[in-house]
Amino acid sequence: MKRYLLSLLLLLSIAVLHSQPTEQEKALVIRIQQAQIEGDDETFYKAEQEFMDLLEQNNDWTRYYNIWMNKVVYLVNQKHFYRAFTEIHLITEDINQRQKPEFLYIPNMALGQYYVGRGNAEAGEQYFLKALEQIDTINNPLATFNTYLFLAQSLSFTKPSQAMAYLDRLPSQLLASPMMKSGVLGYRCIIAYKQNDLASFDRYYEQYDSIRTNIPEQFNAANLLQVMICYYQRQGNYHQALAWCDSIDVPLVAAELRAKIYEQQGEWKKAYYETLLKDSLDHVGDTETLEEDLEELAHSIDLLQAEQDKVKLRRQQLLTVCVMSFIIIVLLIVIIYYRQKKNRRLHQQNEQLQEARKHLQEALAFSTAFVRTTQEQLKSPVNVLRGYARIFNNPNFSLTDEQRSQAFDNIYDSAKNVETLIEPVLKSFVTENNSLGNEQKLHCLEAIRSPLNTLIGMSKLIADDKEHLIAETDYMQMCDEISKSAHQVASATHELILFSANDESNPLDKTDNVSLNEEALSTLKGYDLRNRELDLQFKTTVDNSVVVATRHLALQELLFCLLANADKFATGGEVLMCCQQEPDSSYSITISYEGAPIAAADAEHLFEPFVQRSEKDFGIGLGLALARKLATRLAYNVDLDTSYQQGVRFVVSNIR
Repeated sequence: MKRYLLSLLLLLSIAVLHSQPTEQEKALVIRIQQAQIEGDDETFYKAEQEFMDLLEQNNDWTRYYNIWMNKVVYLVNQKHFYRAFTEIHLITEDINQRQKPEFLYIPNMALGQYYVGRGNAEAGEQYFLKALEQIDTINNPLATFNTYLFLAQSLSFTKPSQAMAYLDRLPSQLLASPMMKSGVLGYRCIIAYKQNDLASFDRYYEQYDSIRTNIPEQFNAANLLQVMICYYQRQGNYHQALAWCDSIDVPLVAAELRAKIYEQQGEWKKAYYETLLKDSLDHVGDTETLEEDLEELAHSIDLLQAEQDKVKLRRQQLLTVCVMSFIIIVLLIVIIYYRQKKNRRLHQQNEQLQEARKHLQEALAFSTAFVRTTQEQLKSPVNVLRGYARIFNNPNFSLTDEQRSQAFDNIYDSAKNVETLIEPVLKSFVTENNSLGNEQKLHCLEAIRSPLNTLIGMSKLIADDKEHLIAETDYMQMCDEISKSAHQVASATHELILFSANDESNPLDKTDNVSLNEEALSTLKGYDLRNRELDLQFKTTVDNSVVVATRHLALQELLFCLLANADKFATGGEVLMCCQQEPDSSYSITISYEGAPIAAADAEHLFEPFVQRSEKDFGIGLGLALARKLATRLAYNVDLDTSYQQGVRFVVSNIR
């Protein structure tokens, strides 16, 4: 569930279902809604374009621009801000070219969503109000409904009273649909609970639950998680409320809700840590705050090292005392009193040692929690760098002056955030992996720091080039280097976090039943191919009706690791993914590519962490090791096919 998914679903439902759609249009609506809930970009964009083409043929411009705005909201939900801003610019150009000024409120509504998504609710409110002024001149109840809904949504966390007032202004004739009514009731429940208006909450929840129970096929579940959290808090069932929080995949919202639950429980320490996490997520761009956090971490690490030194010293003292005591007992039995005195001292030192161990465990727990929180904070800037690496890898991309400045500012800010946050993660990873040699540790650090320094330096240089003094050829070369560096940083950081988070001894429950062919093909299509000389191909001998039990995201990451290996080392031609059935009735997925065959003696060595196949391998060396970890947790096997002679082929087997 994305934080702004409710507005997107309601916008689509109101813009389409209120207009007596055809069966074809209803089918497209269902595809779009399902894709946006699941985050399936390919299906979403394809269905959106089909719908817009149909509306354009019918000259239905009202729904045409509403569906286009639906795409902007989806991009904002997915944190694709650069692409969202580009779409808003295209909408404005399209309206002007078609000479339809009555729809100029649409870009303002989209800009409102854009700024709300960037965390600037105040700017978002100004654009929504500007859109309302334009709507008033054309008397469009549907657009008025959407805008008031967006206003209520954007202010629900900061100005709940004002948000409820905007909901009260929604045109009542448009609330006849259970889909729209349940969506709005969900927001009313959340806002009423935030205002501590429990009587209103109970009234709204009764209506909300009635629709959910009696008309489930028309129930809008976009805000169900937050409503149920409020409901169980109202009932005093904090355990169940916290369980619902675990289902929210927006860390900022989940942390804020957990903090409130812990406050009601009187769990002030837990509430404090959740509030600290929420504030850290909410102000991830604040460099000074991050520096203070890192200083505290450095101080904690120093204290931890001091405690470790004390424990080591006391162990040595304890050993010395034991040896001396034994000699005294054997040789000087007559001085029992002295021995007893020494034993009492030994007992005291042992108690001090236990106390020191306790403090050490607490310090380690705090350090681990901080590193895990920092890893969560890394996801946002890493996703930004991954997105720009994908954009710049397209040889046909171009930026306007405004887009160029914004893009490289975003890259610079994200790279600086990674630079600030990655240090404790790297230190923690190296500390936890005592088996690493010094050369491996240095490689692990250099694999991220080197491209990160390139990324920061070049993006800052281009962002500051307001007069365009950099020659076009140099600019394109720098963009290529930025794309490569952004991809290296994003991939290495992503692999490092996943490798740290996955424990081979902890099997994954296979809760997802998926079509084997569809899962493999969608993963192949979703891979961002860096080597533009390669061609991705898919073949299968498995029937499309075959369904296997797996964990979708883990299998996808496993296949991405193998595709990334092919992307890096293939010498040309095609990368082929195949699905096939094995003699024991299990299934396998193979990924093969052209390249120098790997000796059988090196097959298992490839799956060890930090193994570099060649000098051109500038990664962190965790890709195949991570693939093996994920396969083990899924009870699969992943191996190099040493019998394959046409290049290199990896096999994921025992899929059932």
